[in-house]
Amino acid sequence: MRSSKRKIRTFLLVVNCVLLLCYVACPVGSRAWAIPEDGGHPHSPAQEPIVSSQEAKLLRQVAQLADTDPEAAIKLLASKVTPQSSAALDLALGNLEFQQGRLEEAEEAYRAALKKFPAFARARMNLAQVLIRQEKLSHVTEVLRPVLISGQAGPEAFTLLGYAFLLQGQLLPAETAYRQALLLKPDDVNTSLGLAKCLLEQERYHEAIRLLEGLVEREPQRSQLWLLLANAYLALEKPRQAIVKLECARRLGIASAEVLATLGDLYLNCRQAAEALAAYKEAFAGDEPPLDRLLRSVQGFLMLRMPAEADSLLRQARKVAQESPSSLSPDQHRKLLRLEAQQAYLSGDRKAALMAYKRLLEEDPLDGDALIALGDLYREADELEEAIIAYERAARISGKEAQALVRQAQVEVERERYARAVELLEAAQAIDPRPNVARYLDQVRELVR
Repeated sequence: MRSSKRKIRTFLLVVNCVLLLCYVACPVGSRAWAIPEDGGHPHSPAQEPIVSSQEAKLLRQVAQLADTDPEAAIKLLASKVTPQSSAALDLALGNLEFQQGRLEEAEEAYRAALKKFPAFARARMNLAQVLIRQEKLSHVTEVLRPVLISGQAGPEAFTLLGYAFLLQGQLLPAETAYRQALLLKPDDVNTSLGLAKCLLEQERYHEAIRLLEGLVEREPQRSQLWLLLANAYLALEKPRQAIVKLECARRLGIASAEVLATLGDLYLNCRQAAEALAAYKEAFAGDEPPLDRLLRSVQGFLMLRMPAEADSLLRQARKVAQESPSSLSPDQHRKLLRLEAQQAYLSGDRKAALMAYKRLLEEDPLDGDALIALGDLYREADELEEAIIAYERAARISGKEAQALVRQAQVEVERERYARAVELLEAAQAIDPRPNVARYLDQVRELVR
């Protein structure tokens, strides 16, 4: 259950980023210079600054220039902004800076607009978005409060507020804000997604599922909805239902590579090797499959002792590594070698496994796992002296002492050196006492007597 919750929290972080794009990618009134011909405003007149005819002309000029040369548009607009100019110019400048990814400059421009005209609702909304992007979440409520108190706040304001609360882990205020937004705009799927995340974080999985099931009926092409549903079922320890939801996304053609890889993980956990392999192959069919994800999938098959299925993905991982060796990190290189050794061992290719573990040790003589695995290979081949040497080396490595000492003791029992085996087991227990080793020690002591 705990691992399921961790998976949900990791997934929610990803979906949060997706939703942030929905609310933050384009500021409210991003084309602030596009003044309606009739002089009207989309917001209440009390929330909009006055724009002179000369400023309106400038904003139209900036709008045309921004389409081809945004930097020149910013330079032109910035040269015209003065303490006496309309706050609309500061808003437009902030929006241009925002679109160029310069968040600090955008924040400065929006704050300048609010200094001139504190009731400027659009500037407050855009500033809140910038603050969210900058992770200045505690300031969002302060910025939006005047809009909320005015009684003229739209659903977008409550959605932004809910999102900020959610990122801070304040789930009840987040839920309240999202529900308020839905009262004003009940068909907003993004807001419903935010509410669903609040419910999931509060472990109210059944409520989240009911909400999400209704949403997928309305918008089946929204992949986030299927993903959230799958994670809700995982949290309820219902992997079969989670598989069904991810398969829906897959058959609708909206499943990303990561979704397909997750589907492969679920099939693998259910011991459906063929289905898992098919999902993994589809996930990694792109030109540049992520090597880390590939290696993790190989590891999953090997943990279940399925070397044939692992080999198919391992070959692809080798190809990726060979095609872009410069992008291969040392950790990835070592993990690839280790998986190759494990796959060879499980396939019965002792020679290939020995070579792979020796290569690992050439690069890092203090790799305790490789030394223990090498000792196991020697022991299975009845090369007990070689096995002892490998285990003794491993026993000198921090964190591997107890495991290596137990392995040595097992070799000594096989050689009928029971007193030595007792010494080794007692040393292992002194480092890391374990019930199964204690029982084995008692059995060996009986042999000594």
